[in-house]
Amino acid sequence: MDRINDGRRDIIIHGNATVDDLPLSGLPDLPAIGSVESFIPANMDEPKIYPGDVLVGVKDGRIYFAELIYQKLDNDVLVIELDTGQYRVINDQVFSSRFFKADEIHLYDDVTDDQPEWDVEFDESKLERPEVSRAR
Repeated sequence: MDRINDGRRDIIIHGNATVDDLPLSGLPDLPAIGSVESFIPANMDEPKIYPGDVLVGVKDGRIYFAELIYQKLDNDVLVIELDTGQYRVINDQVFSSRFFKADEIHLYDDVTDDQPEWDVEFDESKLERPEVSRAR
């Protein structure tokens, strides 16, 4: 376990974490992640975050968010809220600000790293079209 504590942020990094390490119960199977590209939150120099990591925010001794990092977008981060299962797009600046607003951020490293195998082929024969009728 590593820790980043610079007076303004307290980030506890749980390396090689599994679903069983998360402070959650009743969690269904986690979905596959969207990419494998790492990123560092805006205006910060650490920590490096990967899709498949889980962030848990603690304030006043209570968990106020738990999210699976799904994918980094251009100016946003796509996460899955683990309490609802809903996908949410968070602006980079808002995402970063939560590291400073929380009493603690727990970063569970590499909870899931599955990427779906995608092998789709188009089948034009399945397209349906209405019959063309002549105008009278």
